[in-house]
Amino acid sequence: MYPESSTFIYSVYNIMYAFHMPLFMMISGFVFCTAYVRDGIPNTKRIYRQILNLVAIYFIFSIPFGLFKVAVGKYTNKPVALMDVAMIWAKPIAPYWYLYALVLLYMIFSFERLYKVNRYIMIPLLTAAAIISQLFDFPYFEINKLLYLALFFYIGLLHSLSDDRIIGNKELTVVMLCASIALSAVLWNKENDIEKILSKNFAASIVIALGISLAIWYLFENVKFLSNSRFLQTVGRYSLEIYVIHCVFTAGFRVVFPKLGIENVYLSFLLNTIISTAIPIGFSFVCKKLNIHGLFFKPVTYIKDLKSGD
Repeated sequence: MYPESSTFIYSVYNIMYAFHMPLFMMISGFVFCTAYVRDGIPNTKRIYRQILNLVAIYFIFSIPFGLFKVAVGKYTNKPVALMDVAMIWAKPIAPYWYLYALVLLYMIFSFERLYKVNRYIMIPLLTAAAIISQLFDFPYFEINKLLYLALFFYIGLLHSLSDDRIIGNKELTVVMLCASIALSAVLWNKENDIEKILSKNFAASIVIALGISLAIWYLFENVKFLSNSRFLQTVGRYSLEIYVIHCVFTAGFRVVFPKLGIENVYLSFLLNTIISTAIPIGFSFVCKKLNIHGLFFKPVTYIKDLKSGD
């Protein structure tokens, strides 16, 4: 839609896709362990209850969004057919594959025995799994993404579990970031497709993702402007709502803005980000006022509380 700004668009895309999902998984692993693991013992009852919530959220948002993509297929990056919607139990529709993978990781890390395995064994095993995941393409059950992202989930989990941390280690962070920058400079080419480039360089993709993620995490833990930002904390509290809702509006506004005369790519980029973040937060706020927030974002718990009369 903005061919004259393709360099800017691809640069933003390439930088984000080099690390953003691994970073999200590191955060998810940290939150998982903080919420559900005590002294190396997972609270399976609470974990399974949250798994049911995540499964319900997955279907609540995947089905209508999938049907929406069917209806407006010509405006989407990847058209969706009705059969794709029917198969979401085995093959998620983007971007909801993240919830699907998260459910599987919650199930895997609910086993207490995993916490007794030495981290110096787990990390090499998960690194090998991440590399292997890029050697084949299995289209169902998010096997590829699960194998690749389990390493980052586990690293985040370790950050909450023990004092011997990978995250927050200044020397390791500097080394990994330098390696990331060097590898990115070498691998960057005119194809402008970071996913294609990294898929051909298995180990490099892990180093780049880990290096940038560690650096961002370190900054947010040590720079007061970032760690104490009320704005970012507020946005963070609504991260689930933003994630599951934003895509409808980002997809829609990128088509609508040019028709409204907004043809500047930078202005379009900024407005789309602000509006598509604000609407989910507003929706969440209204739902809380109406006491139906749990119906959308913790449905199993919400229904259980209704039945118990709470």
